[in-house]
Amino acid sequence: MSIAGRKKKELPLSILFVIAMLVSTVGLISCSNPKSGSSDAPKEYKTTTGKTIIISETHPTGQSLSNIEIITKDFEYNYPEIYPGRDPISEVFVADLDDNGFDEIYIITTSAGSGSYGTVLGFASNKDKSLSMVNLPGIQEGDKNFEGYMGHDTFKIEDQKFVRIFPIYDKGDTDNHPTGGTRKLVYGLYPGEAMWQLKVEKSETFNAP
Repeated sequence: MSIAGRKKKELPLSILFVIAMLVSTVGLISCSNPKSGSSDAPKEYKTTTGKTIIISETHPTGQSLSNIEIITKDFEYNYPEIYPGRDPISEVFVADLDDNGFDEIYIITTSAGSGSYGTVLGFASNKDKSLSMVNLPGIQEGDKNFEGYMGHDTFKIEDQKFVRIFPIYDKGDTDNHPTGGTRKLVYGLYPGEAMWQLKVEKSETFNAP
């Protein structure tokens, strides 16, 4: 009898069932563990009154932006919140700019592009009951404080003030060669109607050497 004419052997139903279960399980595993991105280890920051603020950052696959999560501990009303689509974190400062005895936290983010534009995600303590956002006003057209501004921000806390420093670009300057000197903006913290506000108190321009 030819091979084509032979009766094919059928696998027992029990074996077929096991194979089907294995295929199904592998499919579930591959679907439940997608490579969604990487994450940095959460970092804890202590205030002078002993409260804890935890900051986590995740990096979605294929994106230059981050998801930033803020969690509080030991506040009267703890604060869990996620801020998606933010520039990556470059620095974090804890300070009491308004000298009310309760620290704020300032998360500095920096864009991944050549301009390295800096932004601030800030939060102030409401007498350790909860956190409220701190607003750093955006750059408005015609604002003389930002004449010649093209990014490359540096932020720091200095003499209980929030300080922003950046190079000044004259017309025709290339991104890596500003010639207009440096500007230093000194901000104070003030209460606002909807949220706390960082407001420019002093602007200094230093000529290029």
